[in-house]
Amino acid sequence: MSDESCAFNLIADAFFPVATVSGARRWLTFSELRQEEGDYPVAFDWPRGDLNIAAFEFAVGVLALAYQPEDNADWTAIWRGRSDIDLDERLAALAFAFNLTGDVEGMGPRFLQDFGAIDGEANDIEALFIDTPGVNGQKKNADLLTHRGRFPALGLKAAAIALYALQQFAPSGGNGHRTSLRGGGPMTTLVWLDSLDSSIPAPLWRVLLANLPLSSKGAGYLDDTSLERALPWLAAIITPPGKEAPMVPQMDDRVHALQAFFGMPRRIRLDIAGHGTCPLTGEAGPLVTGFFRSVWGVNYDSNAWRHPLTPYRQKEPGPTYSVKVKTSRFGYRDWVGAVIGRRQKLNAFPAEPVASLLIRSEAFRQSGFKASRIVAAGWAVSSAEANCFLQSAQPLHLAEDAATADELARLAIAFADAGDAAAGILRGNLKLALFGDGAKTATDSGVFEEASDAFFERTEDAFHAALEAIVSDHPPDGQVSRKRWLMLIRRKALDLFDLHATVLLAETADIKVAMRVTEAYRRLRGALGEVGKVATALGIDQPIAPEKPKKSRKAAEEARA
Repeated sequence: MSDESCAFNLIADAFFPVATVSGARRWLTFSELRQEEGDYPVAFDWPRGDLNIAAFEFAVGVLALAYQPEDNADWTAIWRGRSDIDLDERLAALAFAFNLTGDVEGMGPRFLQDFGAIDGEANDIEALFIDTPGVNGQKKNADLLTHRGRFPALGLKAAAIALYALQQFAPSGGNGHRTSLRGGGPMTTLVWLDSLDSSIPAPLWRVLLANLPLSSKGAGYLDDTSLERALPWLAAIITPPGKEAPMVPQMDDRVHALQAFFGMPRRIRLDIAGHGTCPLTGEAGPLVTGFFRSVWGVNYDSNAWRHPLTPYRQKEPGPTYSVKVKTSRFGYRDWVGAVIGRRQKLNAFPAEPVASLLIRSEAFRQSGFKASRIVAAGWAVSSAEANCFLQSAQPLHLAEDAATADELARLAIAFADAGDAAAGILRGNLKLALFGDGAKTATDSGVFEEASDAFFERTEDAFHAALEAIVSDHPPDGQVSRKRWLMLIRRKALDLFDLHATVLLAETADIKVAMRVTEAYRRLRGALGEVGKVATALGIDQPIAPEKPKKSRKAAEEARA
């Protein structure tokens, strides 16, 4: 029997675990996140990375719902604490929609849960977590890395954030269980601030405001009488049942752009039963032991929505699509699309707060902060299975003027394109060396994938060092930087070829293998020379001076004689 008397509100009650500047851990309400003095909060502190990212998205979404800034002037007023909107009043007005278990009598809407009753047997509560093995995996005893039975129950706070994370990041869930508004496994990118005195962490509140998006053009102001357009649990599901139900785009009159933060692709209702200790948080209180679910939640058209905290891509001609996490690593090729963007080949569009950095950076500096890092996070998923969770922090190299920003963008794109070209040439010539011309062997796994990953890892630091030099007081000549980069990637590619292919020369007496390896090395060295695909990608406008060959001591003596 469900206990409907356990009221919990995600805005009014202490829902957010935070780490403070002293290293302490506390639970705070939404309003208490605004502390900027004393032992102020600097980060969310759930025991799982995906829940911390979910908490960040939720907090930014509530701020966007409360403030709805229309332009940069509105955002600046909010940043400086001069907004006409009283945040406490707005939060109080919105709180009714964020009851996890209904009102004090257990009635009314429930946060992110289906409006009507759902029949059937309850599912284990741990199935809310994306990395929990599915039914098929459990039947086959394939849950080796992530075991079943980790969370037989969850406290109300843990259940609420797990529910939000599932709705935001949901992969394919089988027939009728829809993916998230951004598709399965979307990437989230966040601007992270540091104090100008880098020894002092920036308050969490400032980081939240730095990621506050503007209201989408044409979306209109969302008043208290139309909140269901952003908060779909306040009304009946708008998508009719069935596999062929029409998809809901962002411009649909029944929804608002802010539903990006509160999407509801899954029809779920939590089952609260009994009291005890939450195995995730260690807190005693009411427990959620399972959840009921039904099929055919909101059928979002992921190609027709833009989530403010996610970068997007576009293959012309065609719709935009959200960037998905593919591996546990966020390299500099990913960095270029997420921070710089581009308008050629494959169009890339950074998340809104990242794209607004040049405009907002002066406000940051005036308040004693700087945008120093980008945090990228998300689940890499394959169909309905979670492979790994990515969370990576990378430097931003923020330019202080438009001219420097343009030069940095050109250099970053050229470096990434040249790196891509060099890695492809390395893989192709490794294939030639190991298997011969015309071999039908894929180059996206095994030794080829290993060599490619190693190439990008070995060139990562040099990439960021070159960009940092561009934004420093004495930026180098662009052509010099490009030529240095070409020499670096040539050296790294040849080293990796030696590691994986040249060793064959010492292990075989087969003249054909030796000739194959030698020819592959010759081609690789030539392709990475002063002319060709890689040099063209770099935009090098004149030949590189050849390195003078080193003479042996004997050759030098003969030359003098």
